[in-house]
Amino acid sequence: MQTALRNDPNVISIAKMRFRAVKCGKCGAKMFPTSLLKPHLTRHRRREHWLKLELSKLRQTMTHMRDFAQYG
Repeated sequence: MQTALRNDPNVISIAKMRFRAVKCGKCGAKMFPTSLLKPHLTRHRRREHWLKLELSKLRQTMTHMRDFAQYG
């Protein structure tokens, strides 16, 4: 079986059957059916939001520790 990557990067080929796929712009994952892209992108956004919150907490803790060490 010849890979579909050489012909069309948006096609997934399984057992000589070809399916149209969509590629995620953030991570490059290909998925079929194309309706899975929206939940996939939602997971990216949720993960980014979680990471921002965790970094904010860490930044606040480090600032507090720095202030305590300086003026403590």
